[in-house]
Order: sequence, then C-alpha cells, then structure tokens
Amino acid sequence: MLNIRLKTHIGDDGILKVQMPSDVRNTELDVLVVFQATTSPGQDPAAKNYEWPSGFFEKTWGSCADAPIIIDEEGVSTELDDPPEELFATQDI
Repeated sequence: MLNIRLKTHIGDDGILKVQMPSDVRNTELDVLVVFQATTSPGQDPAAKNYEWPSGFFEKTWGSCADAPIIIDEEGVSTELDDPPEELFATQDI
C-alpha cells in the first residue's frame, strides 16, 4: 500500500485531479479518498487567519530563561543538529 498526501484546489468543475506514478499504469487500484476542507467554500485561500492564539505571549514569555540559546563566534554546534538523513525518509515513486 502506498499513501500519497497532497494539498490541491478543487475548481468550479468539482473534479479532483490526481496524477499517479507511472509504475501504476494499466493497473487496477483500490483508492480511498479522505478530504478535509482548509477553507470555506468561496473563501479566498489567502484569507486564512494566522493570528497568535489568545494569551500566547503571556504563557510563553521567558520559557527559555533557564536554558538560553547562545550563538557565539563558533556558531551552533553540529552535535546539536540531527543528521538530515535521519530527518527525511525518501521513497522513489
């Protein structure tokens, strides 16, 4: 089973268009579509509300006071960073 997650726009025709990988040509598939609207019908996608939650700054102010982040002439230690190979799992489709 292969899961494909994507964000797309459904136009006025109401048709969902999904381009599949070439290795599934001439193949029968069971397809499950689960969708969740990210905007209201007719709402401009750019008009999303990106405000900070109420009380966010009051609740988080000083949260790093006991463990401040210090960047000096040497920069940030590479020991603090996770290797990128471990962060991203890739799969050829």
